[in-house]
Amino acid sequence: MIGFLIINYNDAKTTIHLLENIMDYSCLSKIVVVDNQSTDDSFEVLKAYESEKVVLLRRDDGRQFGAGINFGLRYLESLGITHTFISNSDIEIASEDELKKILKHKDEGSIIGPVIREHTGLNRGWKVPSNTELVLSSIPFFYRFFTSANRYHDDYYTKSFLPVEVVSFCFFFVNIAKIREVSYLDEKLFLYFEENTMACKLNKQGIYLCMDSMVFHNHSVTINKNLNRKKKYLTLSKSRRYFAKYYNHAGMITLFFLWVLERVTVLALSLVSLFHRSFKS
Repeated sequence: MIGFLIINYNDAKTTIHLLENIMDYSCLSKIVVVDNQSTDDSFEVLKAYESEKVVLLRRDDGRQFGAGINFGLRYLESLGITHTFISNSDIEIASEDELKKILKHKDEGSIIGPVIREHTGLNRGWKVPSNTELVLSSIPFFYRFFTSANRYHDDYYTKSFLPVEVVSFCFFFVNIAKIREVSYLDEKLFLYFEENTMACKLNKQGIYLCMDSMVFHNHSVTINKNLNRKKKYLTLSKSRRYFAKYYNHAGMITLFFLWVLERVTVLALSLVSLFHRSFKS
């Protein structure tokens, strides 16, 4: 039995678009929407879509993305679901065939991701960042340059199904029992670095990319609706430092550099915001 888990937060319209996209897919036994403590009317709006196949659950104890996934995984497993797709609400799937291509490999490994098409290009997985890369990627205005260092070279993608260290958690497929064996996702993270922490939990093993399958991610649509630029950066930075400390076992010097760079970036963002307000006035 195959499930499909969607995490919603203050974004019923986008979630409904995805629901209408997939609810008739025959390969899915159960679709579960976890409303992650929305502060708008999302839960009430989504109730209209409940059916024998579509279940709406509500969490009232926090908005952490990972905790929402864990909540849904435990529920699905209680129904006898052994494998499930997990998706952000801002995902678009061209057809059921994109899921079926992944399902051909459902008994291989713990996590399988498709190729993710985003506005900035293709996301085909990455390597767990080192502490040096974490520091370099924290330098204001140089993020994209340094984060490219932990991407795989194009020459790596020679097979239709191949191992990678990390896949994007905007859309992925899991063997629920394998995720339970490593105590599910780390619930102390709010939005970022869940993929990297899970890669470390799994010791960088059992994670695969299915090159034959592709979905489109309308990147950051939901996040941008709920967090401004400064809050989004602070959330990212806090998660980065948490990952460095507890998963990459970073020393005090590395953690200090990460903290200093965070303060510098926050100051820069505040100055930019102040300039924009002054210019508009």
